[in-house]
Amino acid sequence: MAVAKMKRLTLLGLKKDKEKLLKLMQGMGCVELTPLPEELSDSTPLVQSEEVEQLLPRVRRTIDRLSRYDTEKKPSFGQYRVVLADEAKEIRDNKDNFINILDSLDEIDRGIAEIRSLKQRITASIKQYEPWKPLVYSQSELRRSKTVIMLAGTIFPRNLERLEEGFLGLSASYEVISESPSERFILVAIHKDDKGPALELLEKLSFTRETFSGLNDMSPKEYLISLREQEKKLDINEKELNSKITSFGDELPRLKSFHDLLMLKKAQLEASELSHETESTFYMQGWVLESSAEKLKQRILSIAPYTAIELRDPLPDEEPSVKLENSNFITAFEPVVEGFSLPMYRALDPTAVMTPFYMTLFGVMLSDAGYGFLMALVIFAFIKIKKIPVRNAKMLYLLMFCGAATVFWGLAFNTVIGFNVLPQFTRFFPFDAINDPLPVMVACLGIGVIHLFAGVFVGAYQNIKRGDVVAAISDNISWLILLVGLGLLIVPSTAKIGKYLALIGCGIIIVMTGRDKKNPIKRLISGLGALYGVTSWVSDILSYMRLFGMGLATGVIGMVFNLLIGMLWSGGIVAKIIAAVAFVVCHLFNLGINALGAYVHGCRLQYIEFFSKFYEDGGKAFKPLDMKTRYVSIQSEIVA
Repeated sequence: MAVAKMKRLTLLGLKKDKEKLLKLMQGMGCVELTPLPEELSDSTPLVQSEEVEQLLPRVRRTIDRLSRYDTEKKPSFGQYRVVLADEAKEIRDNKDNFINILDSLDEIDRGIAEIRSLKQRITASIKQYEPWKPLVYSQSELRRSKTVIMLAGTIFPRNLERLEEGFLGLSASYEVISESPSERFILVAIHKDDKGPALELLEKLSFTRETFSGLNDMSPKEYLISLREQEKKLDINEKELNSKITSFGDELPRLKSFHDLLMLKKAQLEASELSHETESTFYMQGWVLESSAEKLKQRILSIAPYTAIELRDPLPDEEPSVKLENSNFITAFEPVVEGFSLPMYRALDPTAVMTPFYMTLFGVMLSDAGYGFLMALVIFAFIKIKKIPVRNAKMLYLLMFCGAATVFWGLAFNTVIGFNVLPQFTRFFPFDAINDPLPVMVACLGIGVIHLFAGVFVGAYQNIKRGDVVAAISDNISWLILLVGLGLLIVPSTAKIGKYLALIGCGIIIVMTGRDKKNPIKRLISGLGALYGVTSWVSDILSYMRLFGMGLATGVIGMVFNLLIGMLWSGGIVAKIIAAVAFVVCHLFNLGINALGAYVHGCRLQYIEFFSKFYEDGGKAFKPLDMKTRYVSIQSEIVA
């Protein structure tokens, strides 16, 4: 339950040592460099940084292109290929070779793009002239006659009969070449003596002439054959270019290494831009983990002895970056806190105190021992097989631990994959949400009260740790006294004690809430206004009824599935097979939808109810200059 302690780092060194110091800091991964005051900031980006910025997207596109042909098994959860020093040096020394590969692949991509553009045009032409395929005459052949005008074109089907009627008194006729639902493709023959009235009739009937431009004096049939031959040649050319791309497949691992070395270089250059340089020196500031500060100082002086280093504690008006430090078990639940907001540097990390409550809330809402066991077992096996450390898959570990908690609460509610399997005398909690829901409701509200009270205790602890005992009593303890008193009032035997406790709590709240105000009237008004907050406590406690609702839903849906599947199971062999498949599918669905609901509502109860009692959020995440990569794992000794 700790926010990592930070030291303020100030460096003044020789300009010639700057690059190796940045490499050292990147290798150690414990320093976040921060912008300097405006008067010291060098705002002009480095030319080298711009070059790397332009090169990285090209390399990434090339990797994505080659990855389509890659059959190598993809790594998961940070299990990347390790790049050793010799390979990294060879890759850096052959930068020009990689740029040539990028240029070659870009040229191939341009060729493929051009081929596909031509194929699109050919496809459009085929679509345009396919209806004219039966026409075996070229344009010159149609114009050969001196007495007859030949016209090809389209007309609406509804106008075809009117055209036939109009041609009765003229030396003209037509032939339907082909047809589609919306138009007819026709060839019209007109004697030159009747050209005028025939053309006028065609125009009136919305005849659209086809000029066959671009056919190079070929008939539509010949032209279509030519287009398809061109299309086949383009297909062959495209396959050849694609085969050239696959020939670069052996370079994919080295390209990934090249990409990630560029990433590290980019991070170094961006960090370098946060410094101020003179002709021979540089100056930079940042935050360093206190646990690594002295080691960093020693290593800096070992490689750059003329560097001046200052390490100091943060000033009261400074807000360092925040890094959470917890055990592996608690670390799994950090995503819940990070999903809301990191704590302020001087505030309390709520992860440890939140963890048992989150597991409890999740377990009560999912509340099926079979589901919890299945979830925990599958995730545990996956983690063990893949050898995934907790920091690379926090969410998986969180769900595994919550699955274990669900087993406990599922047995408490006597629900195992929708069945009630435990005899009454073997159950350690007498809960039956369906037949006797009241004890379950009371238990859920009890969990809520404990959860909220824990939040108040954490707030009191936080104030006492800062030396503000008055705030702890007036803002935290007073509410506990009041609420405990109100609770005791409900029981006749403790009502008298409850009355006095409630009055004491009210008195502290009224008198102390407005303690920063000198005017007694304003102070009283502030106290009475704060006292009205007791109503929000009622709504907060009632929010925990969702535990009952979610848990009941999981159990009831599972029971209904079992009932329906049981009816199906009573049939023949085919029905039994269908029932078995339905059993698996239905319960996996129930597990998935309710596990999602338990996760979301568990987070909601932490954020809205629990954190509101003490949490000081708004911390800025610690983002050190480190060895973060995308495709491979680069040993820190390479950079440092």
